[in-house]
Amino acid sequence: MSDAVLTSLPAVASRVFTSCKKCAADRYQIVLAHTNATTAKVECEVCHSKKSFKLPSTKVKKVTGAAATKKAQAAENRKNAHSKEFGDLVASAQGGEQSYNMKAKFAMNDKIKHHKFGVGVIRMSLQDKIEVVFEDEIRVLVHNRT
Repeated sequence: MSDAVLTSLPAVASRVFTSCKKCAADRYQIVLAHTNATTAKVECEVCHSKKSFKLPSTKVKKVTGAAATKKAQAAENRKNAHSKEFGDLVASAQGGEQSYNMKAKFAMNDKIKHHKFGVGVIRMSLQDKIEVVFEDEIRVLVHNRT
């Protein structure tokens, strides 16, 4: 229970495994009362010291200000670089579109049509995997399966 993250307070008279400052160790503590929705009064089973137990916070910090601007700019730069790479590969792709099938064998710069991801161009081809640049992102697919 020490590695588990609690999402609600344990019931009164139940036990919770948390640190005891007086014992300077992790111990089972008995829940005496709930003080509010996220805190409870607990008592150490060994030394009988009392303390408040608080649920761990699950809030996600929202990035604001300069950090948010920098993060948004980096995402935009990645998107623009990917769009440019996709456009360049489509323009230089060999032949027409082939329908994707994991049993078929593909080579670099082949243009494929995937039923879910759309049109893509093969950027790298290995024995059993291909790295395909689609309009939205790069994906690794299997090929040459028998």
